[in-house]
Amino acid sequence: MAAVSLAQYGTGALVTAGLHPLGFAKVLIQTGYEPLPPKPSVSLFGKESLVYPNVLQYVSHIKKVDGFWGMYRGVFPRVVSGTIGNIVQHNVAEQLKKAVKKKAEDKSEQEEEQELATWLRNFCYDTAQETVSRTCGIIVSHPLHVVTVRCMIQFVGREDTYDTIFSSLREIYRNDGILGFFAGLIPRLMGEILTVWITNFLARLLNRYLVEEKDMKSYTAAACGLVVSHFTYPFTLVTNIMAVNSSGLRAASPPQMPRYDSWLDCFSDLSSKGQLKRGASMFWRYYQGPVIMRDGKLIPAPWALA
Repeated sequence: MAAVSLAQYGTGALVTAGLHPLGFAKVLIQTGYEPLPPKPSVSLFGKESLVYPNVLQYVSHIKKVDGFWGMYRGVFPRVVSGTIGNIVQHNVAEQLKKAVKKKAEDKSEQEEEQELATWLRNFCYDTAQETVSRTCGIIVSHPLHVVTVRCMIQFVGREDTYDTIFSSLREIYRNDGILGFFAGLIPRLMGEILTVWITNFLARLLNRYLVEEKDMKSYTAAACGLVVSHFTYPFTLVTNIMAVNSSGLRAASPPQMPRYDSWLDCFSDLSSKGQLKRGASMFWRYYQGPVIMRDGKLIPAPWALA
């Protein structure tokens, strides 16, 4: 069993590392950094618009500036953070199962025969356990998440303040104290908790009343998770912005990024600007600033890009 778990963690780490350049580009987009200008395009409805280069072109820009290994800036703390979070989450979940005695039952076969009250009780019981285990994993791994995001956005200002994990942790403590390790933690927890509860509720509801094939029921939660994550994305965005805000790095300081007093202040500011979905799309990224017509072509207003 231990060997299987280690293999799963190893596979997860390799996947995370392999996809890191895409995550790196997405974090830079989330912080509002757009090094490549938008270009004229046509929307699906035939309307002329301006679009930013997609995430693959963004990654290509990073490679052009920093070389191949530059695309993996921040990969090590990200892999370590994810691995620690998964291990803690798994162990807490196992301990909860052992601590709370519950009669074993085959829910996949009996769920249709359960009364609504029993169904809701089982849903709340299982989801509460998952919430506690995920929360523990996030809290323990969050300091390294802060390190990861700060390592990434150094690309903007060409800084090297956050280098190794230990030197980065010292820098965070020196500048921000203990609370600096948990910058952006509250919106991250709120987004995760909402995702877990809504996803589990929808998945069980669909499996109970709509999905009849037993093999298909195992995919329902994943499908619901993708849909729900779209609606809880603003919490992910605010988390990453608050993880770097007021860190002293160029990308996290005015005029590149406003200084926020709290995550609610950040959420409110992004909402007022219609930017709560910034970075959510990796391919069709529409420019939303002011535009002008020049020589019959739509271009960004010069003062908007200043």
